[in-house]
Amino acid sequence: MKRNKKPVIPHTNERHMNAMHRLGRAGVAGAILLMLGMPLALGLYFDALPSVGKILQAAVPLLVVFVPSGFAEVLYYTPIMGSSVYLALITGEIINLKWPVINNAIKISNISPGTEDAEVISSIAAGTASLIVVALVTACIVLSIPLQPFLTMPAVRTASANVFPALFGAMVLDAFKSDLGSGIRASGRWKSLLFPLLLVAGVTFFDAELSAFLHLDTLVGQAGTGVIMSVYPGFVIILMLPVVYYTTKLLYKKGKIHIRLPEKT
Repeated sequence: MKRNKKPVIPHTNERHMNAMHRLGRAGVAGAILLMLGMPLALGLYFDALPSVGKILQAAVPLLVVFVPSGFAEVLYYTPIMGSSVYLALITGEIINLKWPVINNAIKISNISPGTEDAEVISSIAAGTASLIVVALVTACIVLSIPLQPFLTMPAVRTASANVFPALFGAMVLDAFKSDLGSGIRASGRWKSLLFPLLLVAGVTFFDAELSAFLHLDTLVGQAGTGVIMSVYPGFVIILMLPVVYYTTKLLYKKGKIHIRLPEKT
């Protein structure tokens, strides 16, 4: 008498991964359509679409910088974040919010990254962090109207004007620490910032003086402002990438920057 074979049930983790990848791809496609479709629709409706030259002038420097970093982020974050990387990439703020939340949740749960348990924990952590961000942004939008008298005060406007410089200052501080994570330490790497910093400062000063001498600052609409740093800052960033790379490489060969890898156990 033949036994009836049990039906083959797909592994739970496999079904979960397939579902997450399916939802993730659909979410990424929807986010791209929304991010590109909304400005396009508004531009067509109000007849305010910029020219192709203006679009390329603004987009090319950003694409050169962020396309390689985007590929690097996927390779860097996916082994730890798992399929929750879809949600993290769509909602943004990975390095400042999603990554610390997911990494901390995995450590608190005392589980190893890349396991099935880590997959579930990272999904819950990324979803919770995203919901909190949405709630905060919604609250800020709703409260912006009743708080308008407070937000338009001179003291508050002065503080708001210095938010971006403060953020960039906080980002620069990260370059002075030697701990790169995962037990890797790079002492003295702040020295690689000195030459690019002096070079950019010199170009900015020369650009402002030359623009004022040739009366080109009127094109920018602000006296004492250079045309190059105001109109083409993205291209300056691109040109500085090889400068930073070769400066760091030279200092490393000279022994001014020391790299210490974690000991093998």
